[in-house]
Amino acid sequence: MELMEREIESRARALAAEMVAAMKKPQMPSDIAPNGEVITPFAFGGEKLLTCQQVQTLLGVKYPALWVMNRDGKLKYRKVGSRILYDYEDVKKVMKGGVEA
Repeated sequence: MELMEREIESRARALAAEMVAAMKKPQMPSDIAPNGEVITPFAFGGEKLLTCQQVQTLLGVKYPALWVMNRDGKLKYRKVGSRILYDYEDVKKVMKGGVEA
């Protein structure tokens, strides 16, 4: 009985280690911000989304500049619960086209 319990515990630990390793791997392509930080978008409802902090880092702008971009129609955001999120593809377009902050 004790041998069986050890085997189950051993398998559970191996599975947990495998899950942790999979969670540490980037799930989708990452971008490198001008400061060298790696930014990885997260998936929500089949879309790639970025937080305000990630967008600020990628674009090299401060928080008020994001609101100006939103007001001017350059970068739209959406609210999911209490979080403000930006579409990854929209941010990529702004990055390619240059940012006027």
